Amino acid sequence: MTLDISGIPADVVERYALDKLPFDRPTRPTADLLRLDGKRVVVTGGGGGGLGAATCHRLAEQGAEIAVFDISAAAALQTVDEVGSRWNVPARFVQADVGDPDSVQAAVDDLIAHWGGIDILVNNAGGSGSVGSTGEKVTHHGPFAEMDVEELLTVVRVNLVGMMLVTRAVLPHMISAASGRIINVASEGGKAVIPDLAVYNACKAGVISFTRNLAGEVGVQGVTVAGVCPGIMVTERTVQTLSDPSNRGFASLDVGFAKVTAGRCSVTDEVASLIAFLASDAGGYVHGTSVSAGGGMAD
Repeated sequence: MTLDISGIPADVVERYALDKLPFDRPTRPTADLLRLDGKRVVVTGGGGGGLGAATCHRLAEQGAEIAVFDISAAAALQTVDEVGSRWNVPARFVQADVGDPDSVQAAVDDLIAHWGGIDILVNNAGGSGSVGSTGEKVTHHGPFAEMDVEELLTVVRVNLVGMMLVTRAVLPHMISAASGRIINVASEGGKAVIPDLAVYNACKAGVISFTRNLAGEVGVQGVTVAGVCPGIMVTERTVQTLSDPSNRGFASLDVGFAKVTAGRCSVTDEVASLIAFLASDAGGYVHGTSVSAGGGMAD
């Protein structure tokens, strides 16, 4: 049954934006609410076999056209090829260093020229490590007092500044269209105390706060913002870390896992599925908050 709001004064309808309510939702199947057909989605850090790739697959399964922003062409091109062939949707790679404002702006400009707009942005690029000069993964664990300044700046650049730069480049296009969805990948670490991750966790706390504050700015302009807080996901990097109990990364994981009440770690698809829900109409009213997907690690 559709609610009849014709008896409400026009100024009240406008004040409460009642004319914008999706009164047709009860008539739409849940499967329809989850679809993303025709949506144009950017996923940063989407290459390789981690959360970014899993997110690309889940969004593509729901019908979205995918653009992968990544600094590594080889890994991203592999993701693009797999996504396009498995789900039969357009997928493309745009090379971008999320910590470089010029690189980010060029990537967004290239995509806007191709697409004409961006509907959904998933800020996923980040991690407690970085990519070295030869493409190797470099992990930055350790006490804050012993952390090299360059390491510190690298972690902040990738995990906090990069998310802001991509959002800043994409946001004007969403505001112009009076429509858009931004999903920021934070971390349960942003709400917990875990040894040797002070800078990384501080950055993720910043992502949570940025999500809340940006939502307060742009919600009335048709752009909604939400966050996701993964806990311990088992990826190739996790397997490498757990294979060597003597390294500092192992100690951090061990402390983090002791806080998990679900009794196990997660796989990337469990978090990617939450991101896909939040990107869809089904999760469209989740705004200004960061949803935990950490098995009870910090909540």
